[in-house]
Amino acid sequence: MIVCIGIGGIGYVLNDIVDYDADLKNKKRNLFIKASKMQSTLFVITFIVFAIFPWFYLPFTTVTVCFLIIEYILFFLYAFPPFRLKEKGILGILADALYAQVIPNLLAVYTFLKLSETLKLHYTFIILFSVWLLLVGIRNILKHQIEDYENDINTNTNTFVTKNGKLLSEKISYFLANIEIIIFCVLLFLLKTPMHFILILYVVYVILLLFSKKINRNPITLFDFINTRILNEFYEIHLPVSLLIYFSFVQHFFILILLFNIVLFYPIYKSFLVGFYHKYFYH
Repeated sequence: MIVCIGIGGIGYVLNDIVDYDADLKNKKRNLFIKASKMQSTLFVITFIVFAIFPWFYLPFTTVTVCFLIIEYILFFLYAFPPFRLKEKGILGILADALYAQVIPNLLAVYTFLKLSETLKLHYTFIILFSVWLLLVGIRNILKHQIEDYENDINTNTNTFVTKNGKLLSEKISYFLANIEIIIFCVLLFLLKTPMHFILILYVVYVILLLFSKKINRNPITLFDFINTRILNEFYEIHLPVSLLIYFSFVQHFFILILLFNIVLFYPIYKSFLVGFYHKYFYH
């Protein structure tokens, strides 16, 4: 998890370096606009340490090196000219999905498999998992580009959404979200029986949200609701904890990782639980 923060942070920094002028023009959040040179340097050093230090005790193999090399190559191809895949339409969408979702998560799975003596996954599952990650990544970057549409038009940034329009991009995102949910449920079903409780949890979670009286049916709000609540919120908050609980039963080593996760991200979990209750069920 620390590695993912480090890798993601480096990608964030690289994008902010290249997008500095555009973000300054649009008054968007950028690490290097308000932070001093010392603060910016500390952020960069922290992300680099996070990305490197854990490998001193985590399994580090040739496969690990390949994952990391591909990840950083994609960072540079996406952000920096002359390649600047961010402005190359579908290539930018795929590159972002790969470096933001597919590669880091496959690296995490590979590392967990190397740590575990009993946990095994079939190649068919890995392939299906990779397709699901790709769909998650595509949907997320489409959402991000849709939100940045006006800013990108203002700075002449030629993203997939500025070229094809917000309406078509939203339709593509909705379509992919349906496939994504189906594949996600299949993945949970294919895992061992103890994992089925996560599938049940997910179904209950979605039903509770759909029957909440505070869901706005406006298309724009509904688009954000599906992306944020039904999909990302479950993936990023509920699923990691559920998986760590499951892995803890398989191998006790993961109990330490679970406790570390809860302590490290306690403010996020607390904020989510309080915010979730007040937003959807508090009257």
